[in-house]
Amino acid sequence: MASTYGLSRYTYGLFVPAIRDDFNLSQTAVGAIGSASYLGYLLATLVSPLLVRHFNPRMPIILGGMTATLGMLLVALAGNPVWLALGVTLAGCSPGLAYPPLSDAIKQLCLAEKQSRYYAIINSGTSFGVMVSGPLALIAGPQWQLAWLCFAFIALIATLWNFFIMPGNAPNHELSNRVKPGASQEPMFTLVRRKLKDSSVRRLLLGALLFGLVTSIYWTFSVELIAGEKSLSDTGRVIFWIVVGIAGVAGGLAGELVTHFGLTKALKWATLAIAASIALLTIASDGILMLTLSAVLFGATFILITALYGIWSVSCFPEAPSTGFGLTFFLISAGQLISPTLAGLGAEIWQLTAVFQVTAILCLGILWLLPTQDVWSM
Repeated sequence: MASTYGLSRYTYGLFVPAIRDDFNLSQTAVGAIGSASYLGYLLATLVSPLLVRHFNPRMPIILGGMTATLGMLLVALAGNPVWLALGVTLAGCSPGLAYPPLSDAIKQLCLAEKQSRYYAIINSGTSFGVMVSGPLALIAGPQWQLAWLCFAFIALIATLWNFFIMPGNAPNHELSNRVKPGASQEPMFTLVRRKLKDSSVRRLLLGALLFGLVTSIYWTFSVELIAGEKSLSDTGRVIFWIVVGIAGVAGGLAGELVTHFGLTKALKWATLAIAASIALLTIASDGILMLTLSAVLFGATFILITALYGIWSVSCFPEAPSTGFGLTFFLISAGQLISPTLAGLGAEIWQLTAVFQVTAILCLGILWLLPTQDVWSM
């Protein structure tokens, strides 16, 4: 998760100012390349559940690690915007391949009562990738592509590790007393069509789409906002990014929050917090306090909300966890695909500050898409 989400997918935003200067890109072009990353994720998310159903969780997880490694290597070696965009897009495919099968792996490898907790901890891996990217960016300095070489190496190690630990075609004999994955023989599209009749499933999917729309603007343009309109130094921008990563570790508590308070209450308060984090970035010119608070709130609640949507999706699709996972995060990615380009156009016409203010208001729409029946576990 640290390699595929934290590095391959979200770290692009940290390097936007340097990338824009080195390749002489406009705000619109920067947003379009960011959208290309989400397009790669979108397509990979469609493929991943099919690979799980026909093969095993290990295959798409390893493919995800391989695309992360190759994509970030291309970014590191890119000499023009075309190769840069190709690398960013390929790297963006990696979490789409690797993330949905983790639900099946958890069902095979974890006791039922611990699945929500372990899933939330795994999901928080994103924050560790974001956290690591900051110091490496500081060390690399103006030679920012050296940092991407390091990212590619980290992804390679993670891929090899997962190759040995992820379940293949048949569970090991040690798993005989544990919960086996639900094996629905119903065709995937038939299953999805049937599930869409459930209002809770519709709320899940619409909420996921809106969540993707609002959050990718922060990931893509927050550093650009504080670098330009807020005039924060290079070191200050990297520290801001590191704080986002550190705060994300708190998202590992999602499983505990769902168990003790229910998913509805946890999602409601997390949505209010992430909307506040986006709004705070627009009034951060008065000092570092607002910037820090925004980073802490966004990092913690973004990881938390993705975990909440993951838990909700598995509870809605118990017979095919990776299908529910894949569909939910497909829609999150669909929103993330659209919004960076729109935000880039908005920044050309108005200012990034105005774009972030509108985004904060839109984020509150998630409050109208909470579960109709509360969820207490995966």
